[in-house]
Formats: sequence, structure tokens, C-alpha cells
Amino acid sequence: MKLRKIISISIAISFMVLCITGILMYTKPFYKITASIHTVFGFLFTLMAIIHMRNNIKPLKMYSVNKKNNFLSIPLITSLVVMGVLITGILLNISGFNTVYEYGNEYRNSLEGKKILADGTESITVNEDISNVNIEIDVKIGEAFRYAMMVIWVEDMDGNYIESLFVPKSIATSEYHNGKPDKNGIWKPAIVRRPESLPYWAHKRGIKASDGLYIPLGKAYDIDAVSGATPSDDFIIHSKAKNVNLKQFRILMEVNQSFNWNTYYNKNRFPNDSIYNGSGRVGQPAIVYAVTIDLKKIRNSKNYLFEVIGHSHHSGQTGELFTDLSNITTALDIIDRGIVKVKK
Repeated sequence: MKLRKIISISIAISFMVLCITGILMYTKPFYKITASIHTVFGFLFTLMAIIHMRNNIKPLKMYSVNKKNNFLSIPLITSLVVMGVLITGILLNISGFNTVYEYGNEYRNSLEGKKILADGTESITVNEDISNVNIEIDVKIGEAFRYAMMVIWVEDMDGNYIESLFVPKSIATSEYHNGKPDKNGIWKPAIVRRPESLPYWAHKRGIKASDGLYIPLGKAYDIDAVSGATPSDDFIIHSKAKNVNLKQFRILMEVNQSFNWNTYYNKNRFPNDSIYNGSGRVGQPAIVYAVTIDLKKIRNSKNYLFEVIGHSHHSGQTGELFTDLSNITTALDIIDRGIVKVKK
């Protein structure tokens, strides 16, 4: 009897936790702790439910079978039909069946400044100030993409940094949702300094944080207006260049993905590097792409294709650009292609 009580109470508690975490996951951006709790209690609820069903097999059979004709009962048939219709409608993407999910997805994305287009592409708008140069960056992710970090910026033809067009909020502040694990191994928000993440851009920007690193820390007013959600799929960035008074300039994109090791860039490659072989979330170095814009050749709008120009320092200790890509493998497959559309 005590076991039955424990199981019943456990089912009730698990159900409440699943309800709370389910609502949080429906209304808030992805948060690893919430998802972890939801998953663990989901397994617990399933286990307790199986035991509960086994302990109550007789009444369940009674509810499921019609005694008169020894056939399935009306309540069971009704439940199966309703659930079957719902599953079929969702799987076949029939209009109306995914409305609840789509509403929640749109709401969560709106909190991060994202909008999901009809083809599933993420649309992120930053820097809505009035400007003469509208810039749209359309990126299709590659086979190796796993929530990569990226920044996009403008520089003059001599390589001098002018302004950033897009910076993920985690890079702009160094605050990550899943920053560091606590004593129980649960990952929680924290400040994480990652000089190895996007060093070419960081050194180009040329602003040192209070700890001497070039990667931003806290409130960075020069990039606050262009910081946004980290893309998780194909995406389009809508931005505006407000400080460009040049007829010719370059737009660059730097892309980095942690732990994308290969035979050359392995965990033992740089044993004396305290970042690469220590605190850094490293792998192959960040890849740098660029296009050259000539406003004199643009009437209304023009498309440009990003081209790879090199990679950054493997642990971000310098702002050098290395053009030798012979040891780079899957890092070149993080991005399939990137198109820059400039409108005057």
C-alpha cells in the first residue's frame, strides 16, 4: 500500500513539474536547465506511469473492453481516434494542427528578435536606424553547422574597422545561458571569456575590456544596437550601415564553432597554449569571409557572394589573418554559402 501511495504522489509531482517546465519551454527561449528538468521528470513520469498501469491492470482492462461483446469499449475507441487524428494531422502538417506549436515558436522567437519565414529561414533584424545603405545577409548553413557563432562587420579598403552589422548577444556581453556547471553539474548562466571565439573581428574592433581582452564584456555601447539572437538554422540578417561614407568598402563575416576538431587541430596540438589546451572552447579556428562593395556600381540593389579569405588565430591571442587553409577541414562546411544584398 505504501508503494502505491509513493507512486501516486510521484506521478502527481512529476506531472506538475512537467506542466511548469512545459509552459516555460513554450513561452521562453531555449534554456538548458529547463529542458534538462523537463526531460528527467518526463522519464520519471513515464516510469511511474508504467508501474501505476501494471498495478491497475484489472480496472484498465475493464475500461478498455466491452463486457457484452468482448470488444473494445467506446471510451477506448474514442481516445484512440482522437489521438490518431491529432498525430496524423501534425505529421502531415495539415493546416491548423500545428497552430499551437507555431504560435509558441513565434512568441519565443519574438523575444530574441527572430522571425521564422515560410521556408523555415530565421529572419533577424538589428539596427533599424535610418540609413542610406541597407544590408541584408542571407546565409545557408552547411553540414557541419552546430550552433556556430558569427559576427558581421564593415571595414574600409585599407582594412580599418568601421562598424559592426551583427553580433550575437552572447558575444556582445560574454554572458551565456549555459555558461558554467554548478556543484551538481547543472549548467547555469555565467560570464565566460572566450578570446578564441571570434578574434579577428575582436582585434579589428580594437576595444579592450576591463580584463585586457578584446572580446566584449558587459555593456558594449558601440555594438549594443546590432546585437541579436544566435542563429540556429538558415538565416537572414537585416541591418543598416550608418557610418559608411565611402563608395567602396568591405563586409566581412567571421564564423566559429567550438570543439570541431580534426586530425591537425586536436586537443594536443598546442600543449603550451593555456587557452587552446586549457580554458578555451576550441577546435578548428574561426573562418573569415569577405565581399567588396562598390556603391558606384549599384543603382538600386546588388548581390555579392561571400568568399573565404582565411582563418583567425587558433586561440585568439592575436588578430592575424592566416590565408593558409591546408589544415582546415569541416570548419569550411559550417556555412554552405552567404549572400550579401546591398540596397541604396
